[in-house]
Amino acid sequence: MTTSTTDLVQQFTGFFDDAATFPPGLAPLEEAVADHVARWAAPLAAAVGPAVLKLEDLPRARRTASGLDLGGRAVEVSAVVPAGQLTAALDLAEQIGPELRIVSVELKTDPSDQEVWTAQLREAAAVAGLPVYVELTAGQVTSGALELLRGTGLRLKYRTGGIAAHLFPTPEQLAAVLVEAVAAGIPFKLTAGLHEAVRYTDPATGFTHHGFLNIAMATGAARAHEPVEHVARLLTETDPAPLSRLARASDGSWREFFTSFGTCSVGEPAASLERLGLYPPGLA
Repeated sequence: MTTSTTDLVQQFTGFFDDAATFPPGLAPLEEAVADHVARWAAPLAAAVGPAVLKLEDLPRARRTASGLDLGGRAVEVSAVVPAGQLTAALDLAEQIGPELRIVSVELKTDPSDQEVWTAQLREAAAVAGLPVYVELTAGQVTSGALELLRGTGLRLKYRTGGIAAHLFPTPEQLAAVLVEAVAAGIPFKLTAGLHEAVRYTDPATGFTHHGFLNIAMATGAARAHEPVEHVARLLTETDPAPLSRLARASDGSWREFFTSFGTCSVGEPAASLERLGLYPPGLA
């Protein structure tokens, strides 16, 4: 079965979280909030997820939003919360409206001490109602952190890049995380380094970036119980043709697990889908 372009667009609904204030974009907060609201009227609107903002920036973001024409809507926010400040974030979620609405929390943990971060996971698991993505390092994952998330309702946040080469997980490392998360029934969001649909090497930095379409199709393979070696091979694919064929054959069930990723330029990843013919011209 071949999926229509319309159905493909639906698969990417709310997929690109608007993390404009984070590296490498580093947009000023007021500009980022105004641009996010302006996108509500843009063709790309349906593909854009919440604004990703630091917990400490939310009061200022609310003041900025109060000066904009929101049309009765609230700016949906995924709040990035430092380790140990989950309670403060939950309290703020109840008080911050009506201009802002916290729809999820992205909780950092302290990876240096397993006893500490294990306790932080237990605290987060007690939260009811609000989706909590727990940011974990590769070391925490290999130390059994995903097994601690199993059955708790907590979600995973995992880094796929950054400003240094060592911050990019290898295909084998990322494949192992995808397979384990899917097997444990844990949805995840990703952050950093995902600019293009297909895996590529940035000529300016020399860093090889994961492709978000590679990851989407690899997640689908993990969901279909393919071996980790096959999942890793999909992550290494640099030819857009086989990935595009897989995408057109996909029923979109990979979104059950790969919920979204943060990008400092939401138009950039959408444009890469457009170049592959997987997104209608002019939407990006």
